[in-house]
Amino acid sequence: MQILIAVIIFLEILSYLVIIDVVLSWLPLLWIKFRPKFIADIMDPLYTGIKKIIPTTFWPFDFTPLLILFLLFFIESTLYIIFPDLTTEVNNLMY
Repeated sequence: MQILIAVIIFLEILSYLVIIDVVLSWLPLLWIKFRPKFIADIMDPLYTGIKKIIPTTFWPFDFTPLLILFLLFFIESTLYIIFPDLTTEVNNLMY
């Protein structure tokens, strides 16, 4: 059960990193160039892995982060469905 809780926490952190990376990608519109190296080191292999499998660009829009978020939420919800006790364990841990 502890391994599943660690996987859930890892998926949550990864989803937050995807959201942070998306927000930081909008900053060059304000002439601010800021993307921490650790976020780039984590996100770029994920993005290139998805882009090799599925073309995710539609004109100027890149849907790779959205696809990764859907995949992370799918994995997380599947774990919650397979292991119903995991929900109470994670809730007790969080609150």
